[in-house]
Amino acid sequence: MRKHTHLILSLLVPAFLVLGGYAALEAQQRTSSTTSGKRWSDPATWPDKKVPAKDDLVTVGRDMDVVLDVTPPALHGLTINGKLSFADNKDLGLTTEWIMVHGELEIGTEAKPHKRNATITLTDNVKGEDISGVGGTTDRVDRGIMLMGGTLNLHGDRTNSWTKLSSTANAGATSIQVVNAAGWRVGDEIVLASTDFDPRQAERRNIAAISSNTSGGNTIRLDRKLDYMHFGKITFGVDERGEVGLLTRNIKLQASADAEQSFYGGHVMAMAGSRMFVEGVEFNRMGQNMTLARYPIHWHLIGDAQGQYIKNSALHDTYNRCVTVHGTNFLRVENNVTYNTVGHCFFLEDGAEHGNQFVHNLAIQVKCHTSRACVPTNLAANGENMGSNSLNRATYRADSMSGKDTLLPSDNTVTAYWITNPDNAFIDNVAAGSDENGFWWSLPEHPQGKFEGTEISKATWPRRTRMAEFRGNVAHSNYDGFMLDRNINLESIFGKYTGLALMYFALLTVFSVVTPAPVYNSQESAPDPRCLLSWKFTNVVLTTSWR
Repeated sequence: MRKHTHLILSLLVPAFLVLGGYAALEAQQRTSSTTSGKRWSDPATWPDKKVPAKDDLVTVGRDMDVVLDVTPPALHGLTINGKLSFADNKDLGLTTEWIMVHGELEIGTEAKPHKRNATITLTDNVKGEDISGVGGTTDRVDRGIMLMGGTLNLHGDRTNSWTKLSSTANAGATSIQVVNAAGWRVGDEIVLASTDFDPRQAERRNIAAISSNTSGGNTIRLDRKLDYMHFGKITFGVDERGEVGLLTRNIKLQASADAEQSFYGGHVMAMAGSRMFVEGVEFNRMGQNMTLARYPIHWHLIGDAQGQYIKNSALHDTYNRCVTVHGTNFLRVENNVTYNTVGHCFFLEDGAEHGNQFVHNLAIQVKCHTSRACVPTNLAANGENMGSNSLNRATYRADSMSGKDTLLPSDNTVTAYWITNPDNAFIDNVAAGSDENGFWWSLPEHPQGKFEGTEISKATWPRRTRMAEFRGNVAHSNYDGFMLDRNINLESIFGKYTGLALMYFALLTVFSVVTPAPVYNSQESAPDPRCLLSWKFTNVVLTTSWR
């Protein structure tokens, strides 16, 4: 197993030194160079007058504007100091161990999304490699797309990320009725969320045929029958229709297939001064299990990210979180689908993050581990459920909080949405099948991690901060729908007392649908307030909790 160390930065860059929203928007809106850049396949494009060959280390120079017009042989590595864009007149692939971006990597633009298929595959044939000069870090960086002051523009053509069933789909069914499958295509991969107490009843299928139906929605014929029933009704005014997510995108970032055994996938990481504008992208086999800071997509200490976003994308079969927002503010995370992921999924890391918007995202089947069952710590207030070890409270506490098989101890009580600062907006999101929690407000007294001891941390009090906005969110088929307790302390283990100030929660729907499946686990699907001092709930609907 690979040995990993914690990511250590030599300097925490203040937000006011980071390029702000106006510069980011200006960079994102630049005209595509695919019509004016020099072709990758032309020897004259390259300083040595040779087209890059297999296993080459390739550099796109600072003054170079290159258009990838062919699928090149697998590379050792690619450094982009200038600009590299993908031609949009054919399907293209780029296979490499890593990509370092100081300039710009572009596949489509916001004004003109990419139409053909574009796939970047990150390999791991050179073991133990390190990309040098990564912002003062002493940790090994490999198998990723690293942005060091660079810009990532990825704009696919899919915008309809997920829909709902319009009627119940029974076990054995070979077709489903959905509300809206506009833009979905034959051959696309979809996932049906569990509507049972068991989150593992989510099922992925491929679309064999698609047509309009008389109810104004769509009928989707599946490539094979369903194993489970998926509920599709509104009952007593509560919309309990199961969600259906689209996993296929025409732009794909993936690790090669060996990651399915090693759980050492690819990652995308933007460092200070970088910009990412990502929409309509599929992330597959991404994230490096049990490795700090190596997540499918990661804004790392960016500061002001006004105008940047990830939207309309799909992240599935990942090994270390989904979307990580660390020391980054004013980012928009919208209309994304995640499925079969490991560790806290949508992740606000240290508690200093604020002004971010999480809107209309769907998280399906969030797991504690790649293969092991969770060892949850939410069964009772810490130390109360000691089993046969009733006399040794300290030993039980150490065991329950060890997190030896998870990146953080809290990942053993995994959540779809890990929220460490209330000054972020969560609107119309769905947690559909976490092994443990749907939404978890785990608020430190002050921001931790990279911010511990800083002036920013001293001036920030997450537990005393009023909620920015929390409405229209739904949790179902999780062990706990909504957790407000077990706040992390400086050792990254849980405290016993929250002490939160007044917070507002509106339109949270928490439900689990009882079906005739043969095996059920006890569930606690209602909000679990535990030690909160003061509350104000508005329009909260709770239905069909097991206990």
